[in-house]
Amino acid sequence: MTGRVHRVEVARVVPVEASVAYAWVADLRTHPRWIVATRLDGPAGAGPEIGDRYTMASGPGVRRDPGSGLGRLVVLDRMIVEQLDRPSTSAARVGRTRMRKLGPVLLGTAGFDVVPMDEQRCRVVWWEEAYLAGPLPRAVIDPLVGLALRGFMQLSLARLGRVLGRTPGRGD
Repeated sequence: MTGRVHRVEVARVVPVEASVAYAWVADLRTHPRWIVATRLDGPAGAGPEIGDRYTMASGPGVRRDPGSGLGRLVVLDRMIVEQLDRPSTSAARVGRTRMRKLGPVLLGTAGFDVVPMDEQRCRVVWWEEAYLAGPLPRAVIDPLVGLALRGFMQLSLARLGRVLGRTPGRGD
């Protein structure tokens, strides 16, 4: 890798205790429920563990027939879980996740920090230090990728806030 990786970070306060929000962001099996135009491809285990590998598919064709025109407009994002640190509201400990992106389109790292605020709220920070694996010059493409990621991430975190705010038992 050459050059500095462009970091994109968005945050949102959600109406649940930090451990509940952490369970939702750490477990990639829940991501299709709140991340826009995303599905989990392939099998998923009982829950996230360090070393688990996942493939997420994102894009306008994610819910369409793979043979259709839109069905081919999907980006595969292969990842391996590298860090899982649970939060604690009583100890004011931030929860952290980190995944390494393995391609074929995106490389780099991404994760979530869940910052306890009180027993009913926390701040979820989604960050990505991702870049395209292709031949395009990073100086040109990184700002465009960052702009697209930021909008995608903001919309998705807003959906997470709504899902957690209306879920009985606050995310159970």
